[in-house]
Amino acid sequence: MNQKFAIFDIDKTVIHTDSMFQFLMYGIRKHPSTTPVILKVVLHSLLYKLRLLEAEKAKSAYFHAMRHMDDSDLKHFYETELKPAIFPDALKEMQLKKSEGYHVLLVSASPDAYMRYFAELPCVDAVIATKLSVRDGRFTSMIEGNNCKGEEKVNRIQQYLSEQRLAIDYDSSFAYSDSLSDLPMFRLVKHKYLINQKSAHGCEGLTWNK
Repeated sequence: MNQKFAIFDIDKTVIHTDSMFQFLMYGIRKHPSTTPVILKVVLHSLLYKLRLLEAEKAKSAYFHAMRHMDDSDLKHFYETELKPAIFPDALKEMQLKKSEGYHVLLVSASPDAYMRYFAELPCVDAVIATKLSVRDGRFTSMIEGNNCKGEEKVNRIQQYLSEQRLAIDYDSSFAYSDSLSDLPMFRLVKHKYLINQKSAHGCEGLTWNK
């Protein structure tokens, strides 16, 4: 079925923060003994920038505290750190699009372990995010499959469309992101908005207020 979509990135687009860094600090506050992991994060980030380490391995250091958390901890992180960080303008845009009959889809490179809770917002139909492996009923810090960024976002969106038996109505659909790394996702729709950035590559600039 042909359906009009409103597709949103999450970090720095729906929320005004980087959820991975927020999670890193949240984990350290809950488990101070994990503080030395900051050195590992810095090292992995450097190696990634030098193209000596894959994104999946570099990002896993941010999620070190996953091994100490259950679903209630992850829900608390969403409720106390991420939900309050939602741009009011972004929430209004999602609510408007939902009221106009759009399928509101959030797509993030951050992990599904906590991003999944954004689907509890009444205006959100589904959330796609980087998958973390699960062991003994708990999420681990290890990424399962590919980092959900760039072309991989498109792959995951296409998988979702196939599962839901939907097709994007290109001319009527919208996409929102703070980063040009989402150009592959932007190509799925006619109306493309860079959030809090200058317009470029056929995208319109759109500014959210906190």
